[in-house]
Amino acid sequence: MNIKSLLLGSAAAMVAVSGASAADAIIAAEPEPVEYVRVCDAFGSGYFYIPGTETCLRISGNVRFRLGFEETIAADAANGVLARDSYDTATRARVQVSAKSDTEWGELHSYIRLQAENSSTANTAAFNMDQGYIEIAGLHVGYDDSAWAYSTNGGLSGYGAHGIFGGNYGFTKSNMIQYQFGGGNWFGAISLEDDGVMTTYTPDVIGRLGGVVGGITVFAVVAYDEANAVGTSEWAAKLALNADIGANGNLRVQGFYASGATRFGANTSNGFATPGTSITYTPEWSILGSYQHQFTPEVAVYVAGQWFSDFYSSATGAQTGLDGWRASGGISWDPVDNLNFGVAINYFDLDAPVNAGNGDWRVIAEMVRSF
Repeated sequence: MNIKSLLLGSAAAMVAVSGASAADAIIAAEPEPVEYVRVCDAFGSGYFYIPGTETCLRISGNVRFRLGFEETIAADAANGVLARDSYDTATRARVQVSAKSDTEWGELHSYIRLQAENSSTANTAAFNMDQGYIEIAGLHVGYDDSAWAYSTNGGLSGYGAHGIFGGNYGFTKSNMIQYQFGGGNWFGAISLEDDGVMTTYTPDVIGRLGGVVGGITVFAVVAYDEANAVGTSEWAAKLALNADIGANGNLRVQGFYASGATRFGANTSNGFATPGTSITYTPEWSILGSYQHQFTPEVAVYVAGQWFSDFYSSATGAQTGLDGWRASGGISWDPVDNLNFGVAINYFDLDAPVNAGNGDWRVIAEMVRSF
């Protein structure tokens, strides 16, 4: 056997072995291409592109725990005046999803906020839609805070006083069709809102107009309540300002008028009702003021006060002739990013026999982790 015959024989043997084991060979699949999440900086921090689209998504939220202590003076059918000393706890969780994209009509925005709360009085943690709306070309439709207190082009200045208690300013939510307009240093909104009282084809109507000059925001709001709890139509008005005081101070002042019992007013139920009832009282007139000072980047202190005159009862629609006032104050501390501790105290006094010269005290301590 020569060398050539030996090489040919070896090659043939190798081919035979390879053919015999070909059925058992493992062939690795080609890896599929992966599209990594890209940061979207067109709409601010925290947004990323949804893979395969030009829509930017931002997921955020917070968890809040509160511990409260109170001394409440209230009417009791069996015992007359009843003082209640108690404590309560509440834990609230929020998840917020914001989706934005550029279109031929401008920015298209949709927003969802899911919220659940477990408290001493409502031991349930079921999530529900706390907000959900769509915005494009000035149109704002969906379920959101009423334009009486807020419009996205007007900022946070409508939300009453600084701090945990916030004062009484008629905060409500509803389904709405709203148009927002403005330019430069001014803004406005017209809002048609459904308060759930559907006795006619007429919705509640709110108009807002304001502007910003030299660090001072001034705005006015007028609202028409098509039908209140007793079936009458009422209207309300608010005039407010939000002013920066120096580099670290901020002042809020709001004045309210209501023609009758309405959701658009400086509403309260403190000190009125028999325990367990839910009657709302609207003052004909009210003035709210608060000031917050940022002593350091981490620590802020605030004080607030509010006066009420001649409350209407939502149960009867009639004026009660009662006046009242409240005062609050507190401190806010951010020791690290996305973590806040706060403590606040509130006192409410009603000019009524049931209070017997005493008021309602409440103290709240809270911890909030945001992301």
